[in-house]
Amino acid sequence: MSEDGEPQGEENLPAVGVMADLSDGVRGRLASLGRFEVRPEGDYLTVQGEACHMLVVVISGTLSVTVHAHGNSVHRADLGAGQTIGEMSVIDPMPASATVRVSDGDARLWVIDGKVFDEFTAADPSAGFEIMKALAKQLCFRLRRDSDTMLRQADTMRSRYLDNDY
Repeated sequence: MSEDGEPQGEENLPAVGVMADLSDGVRGRLASLGRFEVRPEGDYLTVQGEACHMLVVVISGTLSVTVHAHGNSVHRADLGAGQTIGEMSVIDPMPASATVRVSDGDARLWVIDGKVFDEFTAADPSAGFEIMKALAKQLCFRLRRDSDTMLRQADTMRSRYLDNDY
């Protein structure tokens, strides 16, 4: 690492989170196609509704995920090492579904452009399958977590309604 926090020479992606199931070779090739960045606290990585054409893996630090709906901001999650943002946009290029910013100090990230990611997965279908499976597992986890949250909220609302004497 240089004094400004930038990596020197070749660096591999750590085997954490979404990268844990990828082979060393795939992680090494991916690392060479993207870039490592250090972003300061408060820096916006995505803004809900705006274009996002990159995949970001958190190496260290914390990212705060917020969704804006009906005039309200709802904090959805804090993301840490091994978690990603932009995975939906590299699969389905739609505007960002949430606003993500760096929280609790600086964040060290690995970033790959969506087009470069697509070219890599197309050129090496076996590696592409590894990566897409890892991303799908993370998306499934998030979907299940959010479904569970919605069901608990619905049960709470139903209980409140039934507890009222009309």
